[in-house]
Amino acid sequence: MDMLDDFVTLAQICPGMTNDKITNALTVWFGHTFIFTHWEYVGDTGKGDSYLSEVLRVRLHGTDRRFKPDYVQAILKNIPKNTSRRLTFRSSEFFKNEIGFYERVLPALLNFQSTKEVKDPFDNHAKLIFTYCDGVNDVVCLEDATTHSFRSVNTRQIGIDFVHSKLALKALAKYHAISFAMKDQKPEEFDKIKKEIFETYYHERLRSWYLRFWSRIGKIAVDAVEKEFPGSIYVEKVKQFVAPERYDDMINAACNTLENGVISHGDTWTNNFLFKYRDAQPVDAMIIDFQLARCATPVLDISFMMYACTSQDLRVQHYDELLKHYYEVLSTQIREMGSDPEKVYSWGTFMAEIKKYSFFGLAFSFESTPFIVLPPEDAITMIFEGDTQMDINDVWKIGPFRTREGRLREANNVKHAVDMGYI
Repeated sequence: MDMLDDFVTLAQICPGMTNDKITNALTVWFGHTFIFTHWEYVGDTGKGDSYLSEVLRVRLHGTDRRFKPDYVQAILKNIPKNTSRRLTFRSSEFFKNEIGFYERVLPALLNFQSTKEVKDPFDNHAKLIFTYCDGVNDVVCLEDATTHSFRSVNTRQIGIDFVHSKLALKALAKYHAISFAMKDQKPEEFDKIKKEIFETYYHERLRSWYLRFWSRIGKIAVDAVEKEFPGSIYVEKVKQFVAPERYDDMINAACNTLENGVISHGDTWTNNFLFKYRDAQPVDAMIIDFQLARCATPVLDISFMMYACTSQDLRVQHYDELLKHYYEVLSTQIREMGSDPEKVYSWGTFMAEIKKYSFFGLAFSFESTPFIVLPPEDAITMIFEGDTQMDINDVWKIGPFRTREGRLREANNVKHAVDMGYI
């Protein structure tokens, strides 16, 4: 069958996305009348790169009013089609949250920033083409960042290096700074947009959804520390830390830190940073995947990035320097947008929150690290049958680390948190 007979509509992927809707979205994208004609499959993302979505790389083709052909290469992020998978991972909530972020929150932040004289404004995000949301056929379609030479790193098992870390933190600082300045100068507008997103992971309503899995990943962390640091204070500390009531602390950090809250990313692990290179050296970073976006202290993003993305060796050598780098960028951006960083989020306040809330990044890393260190070929296959919701603990059946390298990645996160007085 000819490609144009197969790919003249996206209805088989998202029934709600009619050709007229795609035509309208592409007309906005290109800035002139543009008629969608067909789409082309480019490829999938890697196995293990996404557990909450089904992701395709495509090209959306069409013509302008003079029939000149053109296309945009896009990432088509789709809600899982299988009902059981969709219910088990509460996919509709994550898509609703990300669509709210891209359609209403991010535009408001960028509009505020555009009214300021910022030398290096935040544009470190994938650009939205269109969305669709009905809870069953949800789609987020974004420009494919690889067309601008951004790509993922292939070092997630060992962590990113100092230069990559600085770029990731710079992107986060530029992003967080808009919230601080907007909240300071346009508090009513900021209050409005923060209501467009909601907590998708750590909330009282989600306790039964998560607690069995928390018990599983807690045991994995204890096992790693016992084997790598037997008889140490780290064993005692991690056993105390993985208590069921830790979920209350996670809820508090995610939901009750609005005083210094920003529109945070929520899921700052390695796969959600893309990097641009020049002469084989990283020169810029992009943040993707805002499904866990929340309003909370920026330390939740910083601490998780530190434990999910970096190694113990890097932290020993550069941890303080990286925190200072983040704050220098943050304060510069806040100042250029017309607010006083000492007033809205001082260095002292930042460091106090690092001390108080970095436990969050450690706890979240207990979930991410087992997946991070898995080779792609060993990633969990997301094949479901039926239409009933399952317990995530019965799906993500991960066990103790099989390699010393994996155990050390987990155990060293605990060691760092204990040594720093975070737990």
